[in-house]
Amino acid sequence: MQGVKEVLVKLGSQGSALFVEGEEPIRQAIIPATEVVDTTGAGDTFTSAFAVALVEGKPKKECMRFAAAAASLCVGVKGAIPSMPDRETVMSLLESVQAE
Repeated sequence: MQGVKEVLVKLGSQGSALFVEGEEPIRQAIIPATEVVDTTGAGDTFTSAFAVALVEGKPKKECMRFAAAAASLCVGVKGAIPSMPDRETVMSLLESVQAE
């Protein structure tokens, strides 16, 4: 088989979707930000956080959730580089969202 087997689509305020050949799509809603200050870098933050979780061997659904949390935190800070959250902050947000 040749060609693309997986496609990750970022849908902005509509969340994201991962399409894997032969499987049902995995959809991830956004994790709402407390305050949106600047959306610069949100897509890059999502993509890099997804890649980090994937390389760590996390299930794809968990990768998408981790990425959504990172992007949510990113939009709360002005600027592309200063807005990139660290792992501890992302994990803290995920824990608080699960608790709700």
